[in-house]
Parts: sequence; C-alpha cells; structure tokens
Amino acid sequence: MQKQRGHSVFDPAEFRAYLAERLGKPESEIAVPEDLVFTYHPRIFRAAVTQSTAKPVDWYIYRDRMYIGTLVDRQVGIAHAMIGAPAAAMNPEELISYGARRVYELGFAGAIDPVLEPGDIVVLKGAFSDEGTSKHYFRGGTWFGSSRNLTRRLEKSLREGGMKYTLGDAWTTDAPYRETREKVARYRRMGARVVNMESSAFFAVSKYRRVEATSVQIVSDVVSEEKWYPGFHREKVNERGKDALSAVLRTIKG
Repeated sequence: MQKQRGHSVFDPAEFRAYLAERLGKPESEIAVPEDLVFTYHPRIFRAAVTQSTAKPVDWYIYRDRMYIGTLVDRQVGIAHAMIGAPAAAMNPEELISYGARRVYELGFAGAIDPVLEPGDIVVLKGAFSDEGTSKHYFRGGTWFGSSRNLTRRLEKSLREGGMKYTLGDAWTTDAPYRETREKVARYRRMGARVVNMESSAFFAVSKYRRVEATSVQIVSDVVSEEKWYPGFHREKVNERGKDALSAVLRTIKG
C-alpha cells in the first residue's frame, strides 16, 4: 500500500493560516491539545464536555463542535464530528494540523457478527474500506489499522473498568441503505464484526499524517442477511456509550 503521489493544491496548514487571518488571530491560537476525543454522537459529546469541564473555542468553523477541557493536569480536545467518511477525514486533517497527536474515535455501529447485540462494545483493530475517501490517501488500500500502542492502552483501561468488549474489524461503507446481503456475508467472512460509515477513512488519514488513532464502537443495531434489528433506543446502548467514554478519558489521563 503506497501513499497517493502528487502535492495537494492546498493543505490544512494553509487553511489554518487563512482562518487565523480572517479572525484576526495569531495562528498559535488556532490550536487543540495533543489528545483529542472525536465522537459523532451528541450525548457522548455532551458527556465528554461535562466530565472534562470543557469550554468552546471561538475559532472553530463548525459552530459549537469543538471544546477544550482538562483531565487532572492534562488538556483534552472534544470534537463533535459529522458523520460519514469525508467528514471523518476532513475534520481530523484540520485538527491534526492544529496540534492533535492522539485521536480517540467513539462511534456507533451495526453488528454483522451474530454474536453481538445492541449495547456491546467493540474496539477496532482496523477497518475495511468500502468508501470513496481513503483511496485519495493510499493507492490500493483496502484495510487500515488502528495504532497498536494506543489501542492496547484503551483495552487496558476498559479491563480496569470491568468492561467487557470485543476486539475486531469494521466494514466502512458510504451507503448504509446499500448494505446488501452479499456484502454483509462477504465482509463477515473477511473478519469484520461491525459496519459503520467512518472508521476506514479515519484510520487512513491518521496513518497518512502519522498520528496515533484508536476507535471504540458501540453496537446500536444488528444487520443480518435476513433482517435489520434496530436497537438505538435501548438504554443499554446509551449506558455503554458512557462507559466507553469513561475508558477513553482514563486512557488519556494515563
């Protein structure tokens, strides 16, 4: 797997300079901490903000979606990400340019492994790319992995909190309404346990920009060859999301 060649016409550092100029701020103020919580779910975002007593920054272009808080003596960024692979690449691109070095993705995913059910926690080893974003970073890339060291630390934190979890891969797709029976079976055979819309692009950008990234997913529904079983409304799903967040915050605290 090789990086895509060619220089981009502009990069996140140039956008940072543009943003600072437009706001009349020094570039040094367009900055985030090295540890960044990156979540797509508003409840998890609000819980992270509360637990880190975070405050919104006044320069982020996506209003009210970027906060900075403190865990003991360590600063942490809290980003409310937009869903889908393009956003899961563009947002980290910018935030990495602004200083993020360890990024923790918290997402919700559909189970394609029949042993999983809504509310289960899955730590990702990596993700299979069935989306159109990651190919712009790596030629021929079909699977992108999490950072081993950061993932081991996250697993340790989950175990210390007494939380059960499954370690496995995700299948990432752009088209949730085209999760065909054939694709469900194929990606399960390849080793995927869950399906989502972001993780392969998220891991591809992290690899490209050489930062550490890990991901924990909460099963919110089940996608089988026979039927779709929604579980978004279950209290267990919400509670496990909070548990996963607690594990991430413990990991950041060290």
